[in-house]
Amino acid sequence: MLTEEEKAKRWSSGVGYNRYITSELNSFRKDAWKDTMLKHFGTKQNLNILDVGTGPGFFACILAEEGHRVTGIDWSEGMLVCGRNNAAKLSIKPHFRQMNINDLQFADESFDAIVTRNVTWTLDYPEKVYAEFKRILKPSGILLIYDANWHRHYFDEEMMKRVRKREQRYFEKYGKKEVVCGDDTEYFMPLPLSGIYRPDWDEKVLARLGFDVKIEEDLGRKVYEEWEMDLYGEFPLFEICAVKKPMDEDTRKVHNYWQKRSASFGFDVSERKVLEWRNRISSYLPTRKLKVLDVGTGTGFIACITAMLGHDVIGVDLCSNMIKKAIENAESLDLGIDFLCTDAGELPFEDGSFDVIISRNLLWALAAPEETLKQWRRLLKPEGMVVYFDGNHYYYLFNEEDKHNRQLYEEINGSLHGRGDEKDSPMYKEMDDAAVNLPLSKYNRPYEWDNIVLPKLGYKIVKEDIAHPQDKLREGIAEGYYTNFAIAAKKTKG
Repeated sequence: MLTEEEKAKRWSSGVGYNRYITSELNSFRKDAWKDTMLKHFGTKQNLNILDVGTGPGFFACILAEEGHRVTGIDWSEGMLVCGRNNAAKLSIKPHFRQMNINDLQFADESFDAIVTRNVTWTLDYPEKVYAEFKRILKPSGILLIYDANWHRHYFDEEMMKRVRKREQRYFEKYGKKEVVCGDDTEYFMPLPLSGIYRPDWDEKVLARLGFDVKIEEDLGRKVYEEWEMDLYGEFPLFEICAVKKPMDEDTRKVHNYWQKRSASFGFDVSERKVLEWRNRISSYLPTRKLKVLDVGTGTGFIACITAMLGHDVIGVDLCSNMIKKAIENAESLDLGIDFLCTDAGELPFEDGSFDVIISRNLLWALAAPEETLKQWRRLLKPEGMVVYFDGNHYYYLFNEEDKHNRQLYEEINGSLHGRGDEKDSPMYKEMDDAAVNLPLSKYNRPYEWDNIVLPKLGYKIVKEDIAHPQDKLREGIAEGYYTNFAIAAKKTKG
């Protein structure tokens, strides 16, 4: 397997590829590609567009010609030099920037559209990149992906025979020897998408991430020259148009709240706290090494503790600010954890990917908790488990006894969150406003919801721990003002 440096060398010079791009810019293909992409933008003008893997800048140039504000990124400075030269010849000024596609340095909701061509197949972690595309797209933003199954013939003998015949006919017709996508098997064979049929894979992953997806299967008939159709006929060029759905109002409020809370949200890895949570989590999990998904990872505390126990962990969170903190925290502890920015119910992973899905203080904040638990069940292996820690954080909005307990707790403790500005903070009010509409706020959990709903969704509760710290308030002990609990439930058959 090639190192990252060796992979980068493959694309370091844009000279050869630039000859192809220059020919595109000086043929019918330029206008054909414009027609293909611009139909998705309708009458919208001056869009902020990101061209990912811009290479010598073909997409960046033709979209900038149409008056859009385009940023083209590529890992190869050689490619970007060609892109800048092509733009200068056309007297246009797209912005070109060197950047690793696996580490997109853009703020949330930065772009109206993202376009990319012949890039996804090169990715080591395509699901993560697609989740990042969603993060940096504005609500109702458009993702346009153009690609093909460039290496499928190395996994299909009959297809390989057809490709070789095309290469021979191409030689006889044009007098040129060409080998289709076969010059660097050491590079592409280990890549996860080389042997997978697309765009079926992309459609599933993007739909799981919450995009509305449409596919056009054979775009080459519109944008290819005759020689391209002759040579690449076994690899139909496809178009994926994926539109990002806007967050509903209450999810947006929750998102905004936790984005702000990330600035002060704790990450206590003191010896006492680590030991407490190592023991607690271990009590719910099998002893073997597990593939674990930590949903609503926040600053990564549960993900880190679970990784310390020797498990293979991925952490996800809706809030990019939390993900940044989680990455920093895991790196500070030298823990190899992958983190992904996505919604708890919009997870791009394949069915049966995980032994355990774990979460802490998450379900109460979801706009569609039942649908989320259905998604989690899909991701679990047979006999896989969900383990979650939660509490009746906002039951006081519907229950007078809990409301009284909350007031009593504040009188004893001096504040609710260890600081004195909760009542006047617009941030906390925003969360209160959202919580009124969240479906789990009104239930006395786990009795009135979890214990009833989990069996209906195909889970068997195997362990349940419930604590009532509010009972101690009458004794002047302020350990909490609402019921909190932990539930472990196995995926049942069927």
